[in-house]
Amino acid sequence: MEIYPRFKFRPRLLGEASVYDLLARIDDEQAFAVHSVNLPEHVYKRWGEADFVVVSRKGLLLLEVKGGNVEIAGRVWRYENARGQAIESSEGPQRQAVSAAVALEQLIGKRLGRKVRCRWGVVFPLCTFTRRLDELPPERLADQRSCLNHDTFAEWLSNIPFDQHTAEDFALSDADIDEIREILLPELSAASSLGLSVAGVEKGIIKLTSQQYAILESLAANPRLTITGGAGTGKTELAVLCARAELAAGHRPAILASGSPLVRNLENRLAGTGIPVCSDRIPKSCDVLIVDEGQDFAQPDMLENLFAGLPGGLEQGRWRWFMDPNLQYLVAPPDPEALSALRMHSASVALTRNVRSTQEIVRSIQAFLASDIGLSVIDGYGVRVGFHEARSVEAEAESIVDLVPGLLRDGIQPRDIAVLGPGGTGGEIGAFVAGVLGHVLRELLPDGRFASPAHGVIADIARFRGLEAKVVILMGLDAVVDTPDFERSLYIGMTRASVALHVFSSPAVTRAMVALLEHNSQELK
Repeated sequence: MEIYPRFKFRPRLLGEASVYDLLARIDDEQAFAVHSVNLPEHVYKRWGEADFVVVSRKGLLLLEVKGGNVEIAGRVWRYENARGQAIESSEGPQRQAVSAAVALEQLIGKRLGRKVRCRWGVVFPLCTFTRRLDELPPERLADQRSCLNHDTFAEWLSNIPFDQHTAEDFALSDADIDEIREILLPELSAASSLGLSVAGVEKGIIKLTSQQYAILESLAANPRLTITGGAGTGKTELAVLCARAELAAGHRPAILASGSPLVRNLENRLAGTGIPVCSDRIPKSCDVLIVDEGQDFAQPDMLENLFAGLPGGLEQGRWRWFMDPNLQYLVAPPDPEALSALRMHSASVALTRNVRSTQEIVRSIQAFLASDIGLSVIDGYGVRVGFHEARSVEAEAESIVDLVPGLLRDGIQPRDIAVLGPGGTGGEIGAFVAGVLGHVLRELLPDGRFASPAHGVIADIARFRGLEAKVVILMGLDAVVDTPDFERSLYIGMTRASVALHVFSSPAVTRAMVALLEHNSQELK
């Protein structure tokens, strides 16, 4: 039986590892199992987690695994949870399994368009029960005796009851199994992340797109990968997951990134893993190089210096190169010869699903900048992009000061707001806004840290690259409107927004944006 994922992002506890190995040894070419599946339809929790879901011709089967020492005192259960923490719960594993099985039925049934049924069982691979539990009859409970080897475990799986239904009510065809595989694999619970919210403190569950999952599954077969995608297609998220997967596979990865805010963000997300995050050269111990914002390093001299320290180098080494093919570079555009060298020695993949910004924001970026940042997979949460023309610097600053309180009244939290412009608070508009709205917004610190988790941020556009905010306000674009940096500043600034975007412009900026729109409209014709 094939088990997904073939990679791992956190250490498997001994109990889960035992079940993983038992399932992997069962001889069933049609069946597969998935370890840790997000169940967004959970009946009483926002996210329910199934330890294992087994899919075979016999149907769906959900397994709740309890490892370590397990004790029952009255109606209170004491055991280790999936993070190795000792906890007490009045909710027994039977109720956890039943509710998760119902959520799984709803998830699969909604996607297949028909009713599906799911059996369930609870596994205690490290314990032996000496008395019968009314809530967990033997046919639904596997303890150490049922987990002696894969044959005894397979026999127990086969005998889990179908309740009042028949086996035919649960049976799946090979086509059903393939379709369920496509549904479940992108729902894999890959990792818990700090996320890229503007304050960097909101925890979330990562839901992988099918493209991201396919890339992770291909790591073993492809020692060198070049992954391109516009802003918001999940490159940084995928780079972090690749680093964790390489570490779990026994390698010594290092991540290379430019810009102190992005480096700081990556360090926070990889804290405790021992994976180094670098901004210029990689450690001598590194045997896998992962580059985020690779367009900043795509120069011949930089490639030579980087790959000189990697075993096998550019041609034979193990590396993953993530980059934006559009306008998001800090100093100079990528060198064509360097890009050609990267692609010549790697498999190339393009990310086409935007997982950050709403459709309204994505369409505006594509209209003004003709930049391919993917198709938005976020539907129903966006508002129209706001374009505000101001006749003077003073009028623009005052308009921003008037806009922010309205956002707060609409329920936006201060920490979700980023006011971005060339020079940040060093510009006239940024300085005025910071002075008036200091109780709401704080300047991004020189080392890329946020001054306060409760406040929004004012920052230079380029320094905010690699980060995001739910609401982005672009200001002071008049300072770069007649320079080569205009389109690049517009691209980086607009692509930082996930939910709402407001662009403030002088008459000169408005004319420049209209010219971009007309030019790109002609190009499309």
